[in-house]
Amino acid sequence: MKTIGNILLDYFKDIGIEKPIKRYQALDIWPEVVGEKLSEVTKPQRISAGKMVVKVKNDTWRYEIGYHKKEIIKKINTKLGDDIIKDIIFI
Repeated sequence: MKTIGNILLDYFKDIGIEKPIKRYQALDIWPEVVGEKLSEVTKPQRISAGKMVVKVKNDTWRYEIGYHKKEIIKKINTKLGDDIIKDIIFI
């Protein structure tokens, strides 16, 4: 038996809005992906052309989180089941 979530995903695919929905999901799952500590000092702003823009509290945190960029991208895309995020820009 299909869940309501699966039925909705099938519908979104049929009408061609699955990717935009997944982009919004990427913003929503940010705290879960990066963890509590990093989610307190970062805030995802938007996604455009596969690039997620994330505001960071200060330069020190921006420098630190930059080391984890590839890992974060991989976690987000794995969680979404699609290559939605190609890059993250920390501002």
